[in-house]
Amino acid sequence: MFDFKFNWDPQIETGIAEIDDQHKVLFRIGRDIEQLLQYRCIGVTEKQLLDIICELRDYTAYHYYEEEALMEQARYPKLEEQKAEHRKFAEYVEHIDCPAMRDHPERELKKVKDALQDMIFNHMMVADKEMAQAIKPILELQKV
Repeated sequence: MFDFKFNWDPQIETGIAEIDDQHKVLFRIGRDIEQLLQYRCIGVTEKQLLDIICELRDYTAYHYYEEEALMEQARYPKLEEQKAEHRKFAEYVEHIDCPAMRDHPERELKKVKDALQDMIFNHMMVADKEMAQAIKPILELQKV
């Protein structure tokens, strides 16, 4: 996979503040991983690695719940497809091998970074943008 920098870009925005704010958290987690990889994980502690994994697990649980609730509220027709993609990534995150991460942090963090990039390019920038375009007008009407 190519070298991707986890810098937020307005082109990634969905236009739904709650979703964009949560996506920015994922980018920050990605930057944390990126920084450790930049220094080849020299001096990384087991606690730092565990903190990243726990934060990623917390993020997926919270963000997917919130995003799916918005889609449900707007009766988004592709909700089940979105849920399936969310489940796939959440399962990946839940099954990150922590002992392998401790023993081979650079190799294992690279796998996590690649999975995050895949999520950004194949889900956030495609499916989430499509979803936001469909539900944003409905959510705005519901506020009135």
